[in-house]
Amino acid sequence: MKRMMTLSLFASLCISIYAQDGKQQLVTLRDAEQCLMTNNLQLLAEHYEINKADAAIIQAKLFDNPVISFEQNVYNRINGRYFDFGKNGQSAVELEQLIYIAGQHNNRIKLEKANKEKAQYQFEEIARTLRSELKQDFIHLFYAIQSQQVYDAEINSLEKIIETASRQQEHGHISLLEQTRLEALLLSLQNERNELANQIIHLQVTVKLLMGIPADQLLEPILNESILPSIDLTSIPFSDLLEYTQARGDIKLAKAQTLTSEAYMRLQKSLAFPEVSIKGIYDKAGNFINNYWAIGINVSIPIFNRNQGNIKAAQYAIKQSKKQEELSQRLAENELFTAYARLDKAIQLYQKTNWNLADNLLEIIDGVNHNFLKRNISLLEFIDYYNSYKEIYLQLNQIKQDLFLAIEDINIVTDHNVFVY
Repeated sequence: MKRMMTLSLFASLCISIYAQDGKQQLVTLRDAEQCLMTNNLQLLAEHYEINKADAAIIQAKLFDNPVISFEQNVYNRINGRYFDFGKNGQSAVELEQLIYIAGQHNNRIKLEKANKEKAQYQFEEIARTLRSELKQDFIHLFYAIQSQQVYDAEINSLEKIIETASRQQEHGHISLLEQTRLEALLLSLQNERNELANQIIHLQVTVKLLMGIPADQLLEPILNESILPSIDLTSIPFSDLLEYTQARGDIKLAKAQTLTSEAYMRLQKSLAFPEVSIKGIYDKAGNFINNYWAIGINVSIPIFNRNQGNIKAAQYAIKQSKKQEELSQRLAENELFTAYARLDKAIQLYQKTNWNLADNLLEIIDGVNHNFLKRNISLLEFIDYYNSYKEIYLQLNQIKQDLFLAIEDINIVTDHNVFVY
């Protein structure tokens, strides 16, 4: 009930995101992640695998249906009647039921339960993979929009400069060559901004598809950058993070595969035992006495086929599953080591960066514009200032983006919210 209430709350949150037509909706990374868990179509489709596994358990619990056979004499030579169902006619009825021995029935049920466990862990692993895609695209989208704003500021400022320069060129204060160079700079910035805008469109589509919301919904991602200075790895030992990885869907899936292989092995061994069925027989007039009643038993004799091949294949499947389980453990360790080192480097770079470089960019650009029009700086210096401040902002955004990606990489690799913001 608690799980259903939580999913209902998440669903309500996602509905509210696209309920307001034409309005740009602010969405946090956690909001987006919750929408993915309730609205993502791939995830919803995968969940049916668990339902199918439940149905397979139900089927495994069922016993084979009894087999009834009926025999009727076609022509009675005594009275010359065809299909004589009377007291002088011959009819026979046989009822047969297969009986499971050596735990065959229970082993089938256990195997299907193991398959259901695999389906659950497969769902968890797909959810982890989709969350990883969503988080990366969400963070890239946020900083692409931030970078676009830098281009917008420079383009707007440069357009005003060109407008003023055009008037000065008419009076001979600025050469045509300088004006042309300014327009070339503007065109270059516009082209770069256009490429970035196309990237934003692609990221928007991907994020909204992962969230399961309409493509025409206006979405503005937000990230809490205030937490970045407080990110610290010294209080989070690598050994603790390694322990978290045991809850990953792929590792649990690998362990479940080993258990499934063992369950399959037990089933194949039980199937090596004879097949047994009991039957009841009624013969109306065809036996040594009329109205003959009897019970019987059928037992297969395992002389040639003792299920040797399937048992040997099951033994190899267990060995294979154990190696795959070991591989998944090592992959998780290597992924965590890489993510841990990446985050450590990202933190160091963030802490060493002079964030005052980004202060008052617009004021600085206004000062550069003013000094250029006053001819206090040359055209080359003017262009260099524009390019430098653009690159500064883009690089600062890249540093913050890399730190956020490294933070979420730890969360994804451990499948645990180590960093919450």
